[in-house]
Order: sequence, then C-alpha cells, then structure tokens
Amino acid sequence: MSRPTFSLQPLEARRFLSATPAHVEDCPEVIEAREEVQEVSLDFRHDRYAGRQALAAIRAEVGEELRQMHEENGEELEEAVAPLRQELRSAIRALGAARREILDDLQGIRDEWQPTITADLQAIRAAHAAGDEDALKEATDQFHADRSSLYAELNVLKGELKAVTEEKGPAISDAYLAIEDKLAEFSPKLRELLDKLRAKQQEVMQTLQADHEQFVAAQEKLKTAIEECREEHADEHAVA
Repeated sequence: MSRPTFSLQPLEARRFLSATPAHVEDCPEVIEAREEVQEVSLDFRHDRYAGRQALAAIRAEVGEELRQMHEENGEELEEAVAPLRQELRSAIRALGAARREILDDLQGIRDEWQPTITADLQAIRAAHAAGDEDALKEATDQFHADRSSLYAELNVLKGELKAVTEEKGPAISDAYLAIEDKLAEFSPKLRELLDKLRAKQQEVMQTLQADHEQFVAAQEKLKTAIEECREEHADEHAVA
C-alpha cells in the first residue's frame, strides 16, 4: 500500500492577505478566519507527524520480523517470492518505458521552443537597454504569448504522463502487496503486523484527507471574509 501523501498550500491565503489594506486585515471576521486557517494547518501538521511516527514504528517491527525470517529460512522465502519479484520488475519496467517515451517528447518540445524563448528574452533585454518602451512592450507580449504556447503543448503531454502513471502505477503497488502476502504465509506474526500496518495507513490517510478538507474550507472562509470586508469598507476607503 502506498504511503499517504498530503500537502497544504497556505501561501495562497498569505498572498491574498498581503495585498489587502490594513482596515481589511483588522476586520474581526478576517482575524477569526485567519486564526482558523492557522489552527487547521497546525492540526494537519501534528496529525501528519504523528501518523508518520506511528507508521515508522510498525514498519520497524515488520523489518525486524523479516530479518529474523530470512535468518531462519531465507532460501525458501526467496524461492517462494521469486515469481512475484519478477512481476514487480516487469511492472516497474512497463511504467518506466511508458513514462520515458512521454518524457522524451516533453524534452523534444522544450528543445524545439528553446531558440524562440531565448530570442524573446534577448529582444526584451535589448529593448530595455535601449530604453524603448514600445519595443519593450512588444517584446514582452511576444515572450508571454510564446511561453503560453509552449506551456499549452507541455501540458497536454503532462496530462498523458499523469494518466500513464495512474494506469500502470497500481500494478507496482499490487506486486509489492503480493510479495508481502506471500511472505506472511510463513509467519503469523508478520501477517498480524502487515494487517496492522495497512489498517494504520488507511487510518492516517483518512485523517489527513479530513484535515486537508478542513483546511480548504477554512481558506475559502478566509477569502470570503476578506472580500466581504473589502465590500463593506469600499466607500470609506475610496473617500480616504
């Protein structure tokens, strides 16, 4: 089973706040919402740390049991999982080959656009050095247009890369699980530990998913509070 991975993006709310007038930041609703974002973020980080510690402790037990099993009967164990390891290697190679083809295409697009982007940047520097504002604007607009076209082409292939990974990645996870399950046939203790590990992984994943959803909701609440406060004080700010 893959390890749960979640991340928060608090900088978006910080950037949103950084451009707000002081009277908006002082709104009670904004202050309350900002504190909620901070609290939820701290809860997430605490749960993530606690989850990692708990999983690491169980994995250490699994590792120790596997070490003892290999000391006692390593040859039989390796013979039992050999076909499964071959399936794992095949799954890894299949994913690698599929990704490599798309990655090569991505690099080809970057190489194709490199002279154009380089020329755009040179034109910007030349216009800036000459103090020609019209030429600078034209060169800058051209750069942004060319870069947008580049990103549009790259994003198509990045989508394909993600799709291929999602399609072929589970075969690797399944192969790892099959190896673990085969080894567990030789040890009731290992079976118990693996079940314990998988249950904890699921628990941690669900906890972090809930934390992430709470963070997104708190961040949205903060943005709404800022917008409402801006609208409420728009007239007095305009007069000031």
